Amino acid sequence: MKKKLSFILALLMTASIMAGCKKTEENTDGLPDVTTPSVSLTQMTTEETTTTTAEETTTEDTTTEETTESETETTTTASETEASSTTSADTAATATAAASKEWNETEISETLYIKTSCYSRQKAVVGSEAIKKYSAGTKIDVVAATDTGYYKLADGTFIHSDYVTDQAPVAETTAKKPSTTAKVTEDDGLIIDDTPVTTKKPSTGSSSVDGKHPKSFKDRYPYQQLSSKEKELYQAIVEAAYSFNDMTDMPQGLDSDQIYRVYSMVYDNEPQLFWLSRTMPTALGGMLMINYAHSKSDAETYQAVIDKNRNEIMKSVNGYSSTISKLKVIYDWVIRNNTPDTSAGPDGSTIINGIGGYGVAQCQGYAKSILYLCDYAGIDCMTVPGMNPEGSSHAWNIVYCDNGYYILDSMWGDPQQTWGNKDYTKYLFFLANDEMTKNSHLRKATMTRNSGTVVKIYEPPACTKTSCYYFKAYNKEFTGLEAATQAMYDEIDAAIKENRNVVHIRVTDKATYDKLMSNDMWKKFQDYAREKSSKVDKIRKQPTFTEDLLVVDYDILYK
Repeated sequence: MKKKLSFILALLMTASIMAGCKKTEENTDGLPDVTTPSVSLTQMTTEETTTTTAEETTTEDTTTEETTESETETTTTASETEASSTTSADTAATATAAASKEWNETEISETLYIKTSCYSRQKAVVGSEAIKKYSAGTKIDVVAATDTGYYKLADGTFIHSDYVTDQAPVAETTAKKPSTTAKVTEDDGLIIDDTPVTTKKPSTGSSSVDGKHPKSFKDRYPYQQLSSKEKELYQAIVEAAYSFNDMTDMPQGLDSDQIYRVYSMVYDNEPQLFWLSRTMPTALGGMLMINYAHSKSDAETYQAVIDKNRNEIMKSVNGYSSTISKLKVIYDWVIRNNTPDTSAGPDGSTIINGIGGYGVAQCQGYAKSILYLCDYAGIDCMTVPGMNPEGSSHAWNIVYCDNGYYILDSMWGDPQQTWGNKDYTKYLFFLANDEMTKNSHLRKATMTRNSGTVVKIYEPPACTKTSCYYFKAYNKEFTGLEAATQAMYDEIDAAIKENRNVVHIRVTDKATYDKLMSNDMWKKFQDYAREKSSKVDKIRKQPTFTEDLLVVDYDILYK
């Protein structure tokens, strides 16, 4: 029955659209929040940002954020008081008079139920005056359906279809967290996971516009944590995006946080769908209205350049057998071919900029580029939205390397201060773990809506290993003050010889770290570098976040 009613609503809305009926996109009546996060995934520096990822404030499309239930309760108090003195007859008369101008109605007769708490409205349009509050499970008599996505009640008021069901609401079951327990063995000092892991053969693949991406969305780590209905919606969005369809069926029973969660997950973890808009889709009458940032023809043009660059990168990647070497090729390419720019625009959050040759990207663009290339390299990877210590949104990756999951943050390996050297690359967060990033990469896999609600997108896998961390894997970790000091002098020698800015090693204890980052040692390192080469201007300490990592980090600035 509900499907039949939804179909009637869809037909009415389609007819309205074809007739040129312009609908406001503002939503204040309990419709699933169709705008995106106030804290976006697009900013990854410590600077403040106002850009959003699956945007709740609009970009190309002007969409006003829907008021949540709690907000409605606050903002409509006066309206409710006034409405209490309005008779049902007056309300019905007002609604009927306006109907011929603002919406069309089809008579029906059904008994339905309120799915989640909401308000009835004086008119069948968004933002209309609130009349009466209904609690979940309340039975209602429906007498008509409108082409604006509302049901008309017997008293002449209206409730949006997204808040109505043909049966009492049933709580969704939360998916269990996938087990990461595995048996491990030790081989030459490196812990190796001997649990069978299925990976796809590395490939250069074909264009992603036609849907031939090497990684199935069903194999994504985040996807596995969705409920059955959320998985249905995820699949529907992916399939609609490949076909550039602007609407798709939406499973019944999903609340606004679930819709927000699923779309954010698709936007972050299906990097090949770079033509999807950051603007959260609109839910109307059992349908999801999807926005696109680019047309199919434009997407194909971008894809041609992406394919060319990807194929060249994969030639280098496939020349290595170890996962860590493959990841380093990908990491180095993304960093050396991009510059951090928090004002890069919507395309800066996608692989259009990250791999397509435009060369400026936000954190999300870096993370998606890493994910996209890992898909082709057969490496398990995911994008993680979160926050940096300054309170700005941030995004990074978690990848599986040899014996477990690790954190990989490519944007923070590409500092904005290039000192005139575009190959300025750091490895502070190249395969780090949770302990090392506990004070720098915060609120993992969560996003904040404009209403202030924090939505958990998924539960990331624990990152507890250290054997693949850059400084361990590349023999740049030292124990004891004497060995570490000598290693720093050696690194300074190598950096000057290679005209390289970065000098960093890792130590195994806090006391050694504190000593090597002291002002006394800084002066000694600077004097040594200046004596070594007249090109050296000065040496600068870089203490931000390095204490948790135990990375002694200096930069050489040349004249």
